[in-house]
Amino acid sequence: MMRPMQRWRPGTTIVHREIWNGRLWAARPMTVVDDTDDLLELWLPHGTVRKVPATPSTRTAPVNPDDPSDRAPRVIANLVHEDWVLADHVWDVDTMWLIRPGDWHALWVSWRPDGSPLGWYVNLQRPFERRADGIDAMDLMLDVVAEPDGSSWRWKDAEEFDELVDRGVFAPDLANTVRREAHSVIDRIEQQSWPFDTDRHAEHPGDRWPAPSLPDGWDLI
Repeated sequence: MMRPMQRWRPGTTIVHREIWNGRLWAARPMTVVDDTDDLLELWLPHGTVRKVPATPSTRTAPVNPDDPSDRAPRVIANLVHEDWVLADHVWDVDTMWLIRPGDWHALWVSWRPDGSPLGWYVNLQRPFERRADGIDAMDLMLDVVAEPDGSSWRWKDAEEFDELVDRGVFAPDLANTVRREAHSVIDRIEQQSWPFDTDRHAEHPGDRWPAPSLPDGWDLI
């Protein structure tokens, strides 16, 4: 007899882990907004402290570690060397995540600090897997950014994604899957189909849930 699938009630704090080659790449606490068979909605407000990959002290960072615009070269170097360490990072915008089982992406709906819509962010990632205290996935570098009303979109980190493929970090089959997924979401943006056919930016949760914290055991994989 199959065990019933783990479900979380609204307001539950879970851990979103990213795993690469058996190592913990990143971890963030997130608040469950809704959890159904078809969709998992998670809340990540500004001020949330998460763990991100950083350059170890044994190696010189390829760029300025304090400059957010230099993130991509650091990520590439960490994946190539596989020697990253984890460091704290404070999330700076309010973001709702929409994730469907089996999808190779998560859709982020974000707001600026003043509450105005920031837009859509298509984060290409491995399909999530459930565990008792959260979900496991892995960011795959390539992203798509769209305006709040879906009127236009643009690639993000496409050159960096291609570099990871060229350097053998991402296998060709994986790269093809990611690109197909990206184009399928772009088609939905251009056709204004789910969820781009609704004004998700009008659904800001406000102060319903405070910034969550990583619970004990967040680093166990």
